[in-house]
Amino acid sequence: MSTLESITDAFFILNHEWRFTYLNQQAERLLQRDRNDLVGKFIWEEFPEAINGIFYREYHRAMSEKCTVGFEEYFDPLETWFEVNAYPSEEGLAVYFRDITERKAAQRIMHESEERFRNIARATADAVWDWDMKTDVMWWNDGIHTLFGYSPKEIESDISSWTSRIHPDEKDQILAEVHHAIDSGAGSWTGEYRFRRKDGSYAYVWDRSFIIRDEYGKAVRMLGGKNDITESKLQQARLTQQAELLDKAHDAIIIRDMDNHVSFWNKGAERLYGWTAEEVAGRHLEEFLYEDTKGFRTAMEELQKNGEWRGELEPIHKNGKRLIIEAHWTLIQDDAGYPESILAINTDITQRKAAEHEIQYLAFYDQLTQLPNRQLMLDRLQRAINATSRNGQHGALLFIDLDNFKILNDTLGHDIGDLLLQQVAQRLTTCIRESDSLSRLGGDEFVVMLENLGGDSLEAASQAETIGEKILAALNESYSLSDYEHQCTPSIGITLFSNQEHNMDELQKRADLAMYQAKGEGRNTIRFFDPDMQAAITNRITLEADLRSGLKQNDFLVYYQPQIVKDGKLLGAEALLRWQHPSRGLVSPTEFIPLAEDTGLILPLSEFVLMTACNQLVAWAQHPETAELNLSVNISARQFHHRDFVDQVLGTLAKSGANPENLTLELTESLLVEDMESVISKMTTLKSRGISFSLDDFGTGYSSLSYLKRLPLDILKIDQSFIRDLLTDPSDEAIVRTVISLGQSLELAVIAEGVETGETREALINIGCHVYQGYLFSHPLPIEEFNKFIRKMQTETITNKV
Repeated sequence: MSTLESITDAFFILNHEWRFTYLNQQAERLLQRDRNDLVGKFIWEEFPEAINGIFYREYHRAMSEKCTVGFEEYFDPLETWFEVNAYPSEEGLAVYFRDITERKAAQRIMHESEERFRNIARATADAVWDWDMKTDVMWWNDGIHTLFGYSPKEIESDISSWTSRIHPDEKDQILAEVHHAIDSGAGSWTGEYRFRRKDGSYAYVWDRSFIIRDEYGKAVRMLGGKNDITESKLQQARLTQQAELLDKAHDAIIIRDMDNHVSFWNKGAERLYGWTAEEVAGRHLEEFLYEDTKGFRTAMEELQKNGEWRGELEPIHKNGKRLIIEAHWTLIQDDAGYPESILAINTDITQRKAAEHEIQYLAFYDQLTQLPNRQLMLDRLQRAINATSRNGQHGALLFIDLDNFKILNDTLGHDIGDLLLQQVAQRLTTCIRESDSLSRLGGDEFVVMLENLGGDSLEAASQAETIGEKILAALNESYSLSDYEHQCTPSIGITLFSNQEHNMDELQKRADLAMYQAKGEGRNTIRFFDPDMQAAITNRITLEADLRSGLKQNDFLVYYQPQIVKDGKLLGAEALLRWQHPSRGLVSPTEFIPLAEDTGLILPLSEFVLMTACNQLVAWAQHPETAELNLSVNISARQFHHRDFVDQVLGTLAKSGANPENLTLELTESLLVEDMESVISKMTTLKSRGISFSLDDFGTGYSSLSYLKRLPLDILKIDQSFIRDLLTDPSDEAIVRTVISLGQSLELAVIAEGVETGETREALINIGCHVYQGYLFSHPLPIEEFNKFIRKMQTETITNKV
């Protein structure tokens, strides 16, 4: 409510039962009532004088017709004129009002002054006066009656009879001038000032006198005459006088010519815009007041078309602050009927708009936590459901309920409970993405809505579960509640949605049921509504936990699949990661590698494979028959793009002592899509140290000839998906021929993966591919088995030679 307290307008809210629900400080002051006494009271009982008046009629019209009303009315009990604007809302009626009593008085005075000015049209004689300083008595002739309405007898008195009628703003200055003339030995004095007539109005007078002194030079008398110069003064200063009256107006009043150059700028305009009249005189309004001139020019078009325009504009204050004004522009015409200038009356409604925004905020946001409330959450949820049918994306709804919150409220009080809810809201805000929505339904229930989780339901569930786990961890941290340290846990229910398959009520019920399922299973946990999805997420959680445990327990192994040259010679092998699960046995890489990528565990796993491979190269280097074998190690995109990748590889080589010329790093095409220049830089650095590079699964990914030409590659590996049907699918045969031809053109070695039959091998030989890898030769083998395979290959080679 800070905005409502700071605005200059008085403001209060009535509910539909005509009872006060809120009043700001200005309302309290203008109504001369304590707002604490009024909140909850029936307005027509507290202010019965308003019944059957304009207030009563317009307020009821605003409520019944759901329309905004504005009016002016005099309220007798307070002897005050009010300007009132009332706006209906879901809560009831929001009322702004301000004291315009001074404005009304100024309007009345201006009207009366104009009437008097029109009546002053006759010549006047001077008012002659004689001031006897010894007796301090002033004598006046009949001119005082002619000019100012006093009879000589009414005003004949001491000097105060004259000085008391000098305008208060000028009295001190005139008396100072008179006394200075008397004391300085001057022989005369003249002055111009305003003199009060008998009717209370002021006349401009030109007063001239001479001073009579005695033989000692002491002033004893002053003889003078006043001439009424009001008419000529008014003729010369009418615009100035009108400006002074307009300066009393609260609103900004501006007059500009038809080219929008400023000719008049009142004090209200100075207050509103920060520019003084001297600073803007003659300047074009668009030059300093409007940053976006589109609205201003549209208003000008309407003004020239209709002679009048009303609307809202957003000018700029001198300090750069954006304002919102309510403007009323009128064309002023000359005697011939042609427009010569524009009168603008602009009212600052910036704070009113802010207050209206706050009212809107009150309708859609929770006041305790400042989060969106149920109504706004439902609106966003409906829009999200509609969006899923267009974009094919999944969304998720997370219902979060604080465990044992009622106990905290009952034991420590609602103030402490409110502190907890505010801290929970702050923590939840840090757990979600910028595109997500967080709301408080009420009590200790919060909702998180996630959007754009992808088209795959399992992946969407995984993302929702990740955010749920983050929320779980954040809310488990201890809370400092005044003098209390408190532990609080949440229960979280999650349901996915897509393709408008469920309405909002159904989704809320599902998330709510899942949340209660979480409570029923011990609290401080997450549950999905869908049983199958819950099982999949549980499996994923278990698999991730087993992955982390497997790293600690050294459950991972490196297997080796041989790479054979066409003459049967062993070229080397590809190092492949395997997981020997303690209870499930060997786990397929297709099952755990994607999870390792998502969780970041791929980094320590990749480091393990690289170190194992380098140690194996060192072991083979000890024997002449294996010293030349080459090992290929797969590099993940996440590993390659790590900022320390080059240092890690070189550090592993140095630590193990392996020969870099026997190491090949296999990259996938997807790795090349991101930051090509960085990729080339890293490859070139490692290539300069003797390391080779192979492009794995060529033809299934990015496949751009432009990067093949620039990358420092040594080997292309034809993906097994093309080799599998080489003998039966002409398209696959054409692709294989193209890759082999491309490799030869770029002077790259070509390895065919997935070679399982002798016929396939013969076909590859005929096409021109001379290095193979696949089940025809061997499955991936643990190191002991692979070393046996090496000895077997060597034995067969010797036998064939004999």
